[in-house]
Amino acid sequence: MTKNPEKIYVIACKILSRDVQKAAKKANINADIEFLPLGLHETPSELTREVQKTIDKASDSGTFSRIVLGYGICGKGTEGLKAAKIPLVLPQAHDCITLFLGSDSAYKEQFSSCPGTYYFTAGWFDENPNYQETLRIGLNIEKFGKTYKPQDLEIIEKFLAGWQKNYTRAVFVRNADDTGDDKYRQITKEIAQKYGWKYQELTGDTRLLEKLLVAQKSDDEILLVPPGFTVVFNALTGKLETTLVKE
Repeated sequence: MTKNPEKIYVIACKILSRDVQKAAKKANINADIEFLPLGLHETPSELTREVQKTIDKASDSGTFSRIVLGYGICGKGTEGLKAAKIPLVLPQAHDCITLFLGSDSAYKEQFSSCPGTYYFTAGWFDENPNYQETLRIGLNIEKFGKTYKPQDLEIIEKFLAGWQKNYTRAVFVRNADDTGDDKYRQITKEIAQKYGWKYQELTGDTRLLEKLLVAQKSDDEILLVPPGFTVVFNALTGKLETTLVKE
């Protein structure tokens, strides 16, 4: 298969590193890829600032035909992003779970069957070597920069046990070829056992990422932002849209 001579620039969260690279290979595209640090979505304004800075750098280089983002709504962190000289392409996705599962319909199906699900992937563990602390922070048990003694943490966990009602399932999203997953699978099972969650596995799918990398127009799953337009979030439809940049 001949590689598409068109060159694109991909900006994505580092948690998607394995999946984006796999999708790029399957889509056989010519791309430069930059992965930004995990956790930007926790402060949406920071995500907007860092992603826009990276967009502008790639746009000003004059090297690429379009810029593809591995970010969806992400707490409205992509709202306000501007396409300057070349088109910007985003997925119509709530967050990265949609990208891991391959479609918004797959995500909604899982949410409908069990909304209280904490998802884990190999990429999540790769970027969270201190995953136990990261998990406690995600569950609002612990805070950044604060380390508790084991006995104090146990008391806090019992005191805040109400959050467990919100999560009842731990899902490990395995690679489609199921390679290199055994270690992460076992850790996820141990997490599920610790917190009393049901353990389940789902097979990941790079379909939406592949579609995103080659997209030339907007549809129900993809938003293409033309030069001179900015991204806005429509609260009524729950989707991203474009509007002309106001001077």
